[in-house]
Amino acid sequence: MTALIWDLDGTLLDSYKIIVPSTLKTLREAGVEAEETETYRYLIANSVKTLLENTGRERGLDGDELWRRYQEISTARDGEVALMDGAAEALRELRSLGVRNFVYTHKGPTGVSVLERLGIGAYFEYVLTSESGLPRKPAPDGIEWLVRRFSLDKRRTFYIGDRRIDVECAESSGVRCILYLPESSVGSPTGREWRVVRDLREIPDIIKSEKEKG
Repeated sequence: MTALIWDLDGTLLDSYKIIVPSTLKTLREAGVEAEETETYRYLIANSVKTLLENTGRERGLDGDELWRRYQEISTARDGEVALMDGAAEALRELRSLGVRNFVYTHKGPTGVSVLERLGIGAYFEYVLTSESGLPRKPAPDGIEWLVRRFSLDKRRTFYIGDRRIDVECAESSGVRCILYLPESSVGSPTGREWRVVRDLREIPDIIKSEKEKG
């Protein structure tokens, strides 16, 4: 059976409008000024945690404390997070195709409540968050855990994300990656993803085509 493993922030959730300002506020509180567009580009290529850890090393700050403060700031704004355009429609059609859906995210336990609030929680068999304690992407451990736990067939499993680290994570685990780059994204293809989509509503047709191939 076909399975899709989804990233959350920037893929299912339109959350960079929260992530970027929360990151900038965290840095400003620590006395570090950063430019918004440059920060956004860095986060698309890497992650907030990496940025804060590197900033901590460079500026003699506590990276763990920066990360803790960022989580406080961003979590307080979870209520402002919205769905990416086409997410609900894509999930509804994928369910009609018999596709199994999972989430693998660096987001903490609030990820589950955000999905429920936005009305798409029921589409997912399991949401694997940072509470798992598994190594962060691009390490493949999260995908590997889901594959083992739910007996997924890697030949019929696809990982969907919006960043280079998502592509690397999928590649390392031996599943195909669908890279989501909406028109608003500052990201770009890596050349290592299996497909690039600009609209989440393209995904059901891609999966239908794969199912027809057997």
